[in-house]
Amino acid sequence: MAAATLVAPAGATGTPGATVAEGDTGPGPGAAAGARLSTGGTARIDRGGLRVTGPGDAPSGPYSYVRVGGRTEVTPAGRQAPQATTALGGPATAPAGTAPSAPSALTPRATASPTATPNQRVRIQLVNADNWGPLIHVWNRRTWQYYDVAEQQWDTYGTVGLPPGDYLTIGDFSTWGRDTYFLAKTFTVGGSALTVSLDARQSKPVRIAVDDPSATRATSSVWYTLPNGDLAGFAGGWGNQVYVSPLALSGVNLKIHDVLERKGSSGNRPSPYRYDLVHTFANGVPATPVVQVRTADLALTRPWVKAPGAGLSAALSVVPRNNDSSAVYLPTTVPAAATFRHYLTPGQPFARDFRLGSLEFGLPDVALPKGANPNETLGQAPYSGQPGWGSSSYRSGTFYLDETSPLADAAGRRGTDLDASSVYRVSADGTPLVDSGLRTGWDSDLQVPAGSYQSYTIRHTVTQRGTANRLSPRVETEWTFPRSALPPSRTSALPVLDAAFSVPGLDARNRAAAGPATVRTTLTSRVGAAPTLTSVEYSFDDGASWQTAPLTADGATGTATLDVPATAGFVSLRVGGKDDAGGTVVRTVTRAFAGPGAQTTLKAGTLTVGTVVVNNARPITPRLSDPMPYEARFTVSGATSALKAGLTFRHGTYTAPDGLLDTGEATCTKRATGTVHDCVARFEIAAEHLGLNRLAGTWSVDAWAHSANGGLHQGPVGGQVTFKRSTSLTITATPQPVTRGGTLTVSGRLSGAAWEYGAPTGLAGQKVELQFRKAGTGTTWSTVAAGRTGSTGVVTLRRAAWSDGAWRLHYAGSTSTVGSYSWADNVDVR
Repeated sequence: MAAATLVAPAGATGTPGATVAEGDTGPGPGAAAGARLSTGGTARIDRGGLRVTGPGDAPSGPYSYVRVGGRTEVTPAGRQAPQATTALGGPATAPAGTAPSAPSALTPRATASPTATPNQRVRIQLVNADNWGPLIHVWNRRTWQYYDVAEQQWDTYGTVGLPPGDYLTIGDFSTWGRDTYFLAKTFTVGGSALTVSLDARQSKPVRIAVDDPSATRATSSVWYTLPNGDLAGFAGGWGNQVYVSPLALSGVNLKIHDVLERKGSSGNRPSPYRYDLVHTFANGVPATPVVQVRTADLALTRPWVKAPGAGLSAALSVVPRNNDSSAVYLPTTVPAAATFRHYLTPGQPFARDFRLGSLEFGLPDVALPKGANPNETLGQAPYSGQPGWGSSSYRSGTFYLDETSPLADAAGRRGTDLDASSVYRVSADGTPLVDSGLRTGWDSDLQVPAGSYQSYTIRHTVTQRGTANRLSPRVETEWTFPRSALPPSRTSALPVLDAAFSVPGLDARNRAAAGPATVRTTLTSRVGAAPTLTSVEYSFDDGASWQTAPLTADGATGTATLDVPATAGFVSLRVGGKDDAGGTVVRTVTRAFAGPGAQTTLKAGTLTVGTVVVNNARPITPRLSDPMPYEARFTVSGATSALKAGLTFRHGTYTAPDGLLDTGEATCTKRATGTVHDCVARFEIAAEHLGLNRLAGTWSVDAWAHSANGGLHQGPVGGQVTFKRSTSLTITATPQPVTRGGTLTVSGRLSGAAWEYGAPTGLAGQKVELQFRKAGTGTTWSTVAAGRTGSTGVVTLRRAAWSDGAWRLHYAGSTSTVGSYSWADNVDVR
């Protein structure tokens, strides 16, 4: 695992209304690699903040973190079993996968002074609550030396050996389905063993409350900062209630970042607003750690998120900028192809980024004043490359290639796809020399053989994964420059040109209307050469044929006009340019923006995706909030080299879906002979991920696949998956007892599981059977009547009763719901 170290954020202060850290506008993949968590997610340090994601970039769920001496440890919390700890930066801890019952290997930064009294055994325990799986930390509150605690992961306590002195303990007790207790307490160790009790009954919920009755906590982070820079925190979750204990201790601050949204929001039904609220309780925790704020006193902006094709929602991540680098990124979904209201604590600097599928854009940091602020447009197409955090360079026969921002938006915000594939190819005087092969990531060191070359050509191809991000699925740049223009040292950039596009007038889904469209292009040189724009071409068939657009150019900039037909689903762009140092550039953006026509499958080369079989062709009935693992199997043929592939489940049409679920990248294995790969996509799903009851039923399957030899598939394939809501059925039989031959009235209510906020929904118009089993006749049931449920799911059936026995109701299920039985109601006949 790669390591990262927390560092102080650049530009962490700013005046209200000012954009801070102007030079730090990109997301963090170029700045720090991630470390794998025991749950399959990742953790990394990004612009001074901690970023944690779940498997396949899903929400992280709750987690605990601690920083001691510049090293951070992250532990998934609130799970059905204790999880191992992962370290970022500093001396290594136990490897990932080490039994979580073992104490972590955090080492004190200073050695305790010898004393005449030996260390005493101290037991630190949670009382008046049964939350097992603790994470407990101890500091000497005079020297701030850290001591690690050996927790009993299947119990509520931990033990540590401590010399006499004054201490602070912070314990995180998070258990599946229960509130979190994040408690702190001071204590003193003398000459004997000691038990320190953290009393849940004395704790209070910590939160920031607003005067918006529809708003509820979506996620939060709560953390203590100490005078020496160490910290301990709890974050993530799904609106978890977090309890803290009152505390008075100079220099120890409790901080909270609350994110609020409309209750019941999901990726398929994003909230129309988001609150990012920050508060610090200085020198401890008050008796009532609740902060009341008014919406009218907050900063407000209304970002407009433009969706790249099929996107239904975007993921916005925000982290408070603090001088102590203590905060974590908190993501939620927000509407795509729409605006949303974003409320923020005024004057507080925030770092932000947003994601459209796996496409991530960095945003400038902001510190906004109270009241309405200027709005932003996010995700404006086309997406094309610009220099990133790395910078491709050359030294002593080796090209150090690092193009970390190949998908910047039209506003110039650095963009990258963390899951995209990248291929670099280097040639000289038209002869291929070396290539990187298909790779995930942006850096590649390519050593070229010695020779008396006159010029070099570097071809960089970026292929996005997924079928939701339908714009710029492939961006290819070809740079040619004379050998004599190579920089003298690795610290200098390569003598290459970048091309940026803008297309005014695109709608909320980055579509152009039928008719004239204007393409504005700008070339920039990384070494200060003078560029000249020479051509702009366009294609309506994904590059199978190209047309030259009339161009009005003035040196590095130019405007071209093209006529978009009503049948065009997408428009691809290709631009050419040169500079006065002998360099040239050709940048090709497949599907740079959308047109008004129907969207279709994108194919290049010979890749063919076979029929997908999901969950062994059985329906999936997801639990409400407990993700369960499933898998889908398919084949891809036609790849003679390395292959990457994955799936997206879609509800609705391909052009305008109303539900999307991404499985992440599949594992593909090439057969011994031929070009066929067998692929398995493993994914987890809970009903809350679907989010809407009406999304129950049959979904289509889209696939993406690309290979190192240029093969590409993106679009619908054979196969389907059915997601069903679980159901429940009640029964009441009256009167009891009943007179022989008298009428027995049997009523029940059929309900479907709530995939959205609210109680389970009554299912109307469904056939329900009344079944009877005569007493003493074994287990055989007979259907004696049937009826249909009313508008609230209630059904009432009547039947003459002649014998003692049991009655029950049966629902056979439908294409969107599973069947169910009521319990048996025994009735005596007299």
